[in-house]
Amino acid sequence: MTTKTVRLFRHTGTLTAAATLLVSAGCSTSSKPATEKAEAAPEIGAYAVLDGQRVDVPPMKLGNPSTIEAILTEGKNNNHVMDILEHLCGEIGPRLSGSTNLDIANDWSARQFESWGLQNVENRTWGTAAIRFDRGPSSGAIVTRAGEEDETYEVEREIEFTTLSWSPGTDGTVRGKVVRMPETLDELVAVKEDLSGAWMLVSPYQGGRQGIRGVGGSMSARHELRNDTRQAIAEGKIPQPPAESPYPDDAISGLWEGTISGPAIPGGETEVAMDAVIGADGVPKGVMALPAFDFTSQFVEPSYSDGILTFTWNTPQGPQPMTFAPQSNALDAEFPVGEDTYVIKMIRNEVEEQPFDAGEYILHHVLASNPAGFISSSRDERVWTTSIKRGNDLFENLTMADIGQDVEVSVRDSDYRYINSDLADGQDVFVEFDLDHTITEGPFDMYNTIAEIPGTVWPDEVVIVSAHLDSWNGPGSQGVVDNGTGSAVTLEAARILAAVGAQPKRTIRFILWTGEEQGLLGSRAYVESLSEEERANISCVFVDDGGTNYEGGLVCPPWMFDYLAAATASTNGQFFSKTDETRLLHDDNPDNDARAGWMDVNLRSVDEMPQGGGSDHASFNRVGIPGFYWDEIGRANYRYGWHTQNDKLDLAIEEYLVQSSTNAALVAYNLACAPSLLPREPVETDEIAEAGR
Repeated sequence: MTTKTVRLFRHTGTLTAAATLLVSAGCSTSSKPATEKAEAAPEIGAYAVLDGQRVDVPPMKLGNPSTIEAILTEGKNNNHVMDILEHLCGEIGPRLSGSTNLDIANDWSARQFESWGLQNVENRTWGTAAIRFDRGPSSGAIVTRAGEEDETYEVEREIEFTTLSWSPGTDGTVRGKVVRMPETLDELVAVKEDLSGAWMLVSPYQGGRQGIRGVGGSMSARHELRNDTRQAIAEGKIPQPPAESPYPDDAISGLWEGTISGPAIPGGETEVAMDAVIGADGVPKGVMALPAFDFTSQFVEPSYSDGILTFTWNTPQGPQPMTFAPQSNALDAEFPVGEDTYVIKMIRNEVEEQPFDAGEYILHHVLASNPAGFISSSRDERVWTTSIKRGNDLFENLTMADIGQDVEVSVRDSDYRYINSDLADGQDVFVEFDLDHTITEGPFDMYNTIAEIPGTVWPDEVVIVSAHLDSWNGPGSQGVVDNGTGSAVTLEAARILAAVGAQPKRTIRFILWTGEEQGLLGSRAYVESLSEEERANISCVFVDDGGTNYEGGLVCPPWMFDYLAAATASTNGQFFSKTDETRLLHDDNPDNDARAGWMDVNLRSVDEMPQGGGSDHASFNRVGIPGFYWDEIGRANYRYGWHTQNDKLDLAIEEYLVQSSTNAALVAYNLACAPSLLPREPVETDEIAEAGR
């Protein structure tokens, strides 16, 4: 490997009872056996599944049969995945990249790997966060004043909401009247006395990108616009409203271009341009002539009356009054200066006027009034958390100025409608928010947590089992299905293999990525740190990042079929869900009845390995290393919890996570014992034999 940054693990307090349980690899749990239909389970490795159909298992020797049986026994009957998940998400909580919670999770995970006997355990630095964002307890509510003369308030309705990570919070509870964000100048005038200290309600129909990700994108865009507007206010650049000019536009507006000739001009003639400027109050502010007789730009004070434009122009004889009456779009006038005569000939070119931006003007004046903050709608009952920026702009280049000072909360659609309905009825609405945001200047190191079971025959060759440890941290979220479940599965797969004393021929490396939510940053940095030889020695990479459903499938190019079919066959026929059997037998799809309830691994035929992807496997595929994202199959609705306030422990489905953690251990062990690395392109069988495997 290339140079490593090894981080000593900090102990962050006493372990909970659940966490203490995990320290011993051989400890037992009260988890029930995962196979409800054990009497119907076929012989281990009896079949593979290709495109939904059972097929014969290729005759390829992989892992030791007794070890495979031990992995199944440990995984099915002594599984700790729920204990791990409950500590990771319940005790530690959501784990935003660069946050204190994620640091704690990195340390805790590394200690678990060490306690189970894994080797080369480290928290490897991949980058830094310029600013740390920690979210504390946050609350929001619609409140009602107890009486006309009473300044006490009672909670009328709790609000479910989120805010952008790395955005400002509140200094304690901030209560205020809700005022609709004005969209016209008349609306601004109507509410201008109510703006100070108000919570401004932003209509979901005021433009911006649509869709699930568009909600966060629109919030981020508004955050940046408010920061820019605040800067303009600080510089005194507050736009003025338009005013109707008393002067005829065709007489004094526009860009005039032409020539001026006379004896004092070198060569007798030169080009000249005049830009007539009208102020916001309708009064001409100046006429710029280029060049003047002294070949410098001039700004002069004109006057206009009865169709005559008059201004003073510097000449070789000093300032001289100039008076002319433009005719349509042309000017051809003689000006006597002493004994000399000068001739000006110009044509007026239309200049497209910049339209008045009412939105910009309104936002300036709203912010100048210092409202409490802004309220926007998520457009359904989920609220999605994201950040003010992404990627390197967020971590390496973020400054305190980017944080800004204006708060925006995105509330459920039903909360928005509740507020908006009362406002439409002419009722006063009051809300309060308490947003405990701790923002700390860094830099702070960020880590991938890595551990290994070294190979006994080809230790330099590697199979990687991985998931991303980071999550979003919106109010209410515990970071469970994205991606506490994948992290717990990865940790438990390592524990199972260590508990049974597995001795793979290749090294099995377990990695918990961070920075995934901001653009696969941890895995990209890891891949970039590898030499060409190290990349060539990675057989394959597995990523579990699909929520709480079970590891039910992989893409499979034809040249990988023998390996993947043999490696996944050990799982097939071993895990059964009575709940799923009932569900699938009573749906409208008869094609799934034959395998109803069995949590098998289906290989999906593809012509070539996909090169894209939204999770950490994509970092490997882009450089030609086979990266697999587990198809997660089951009854859970991933989108319900994904990035939302619903991402809590009650979404986790234990029987699925038991299958996933055991399957991850089985497939990694089998491929680590395969006759060669997983083929990256079509190869002939005799080429494998020639490799001496």
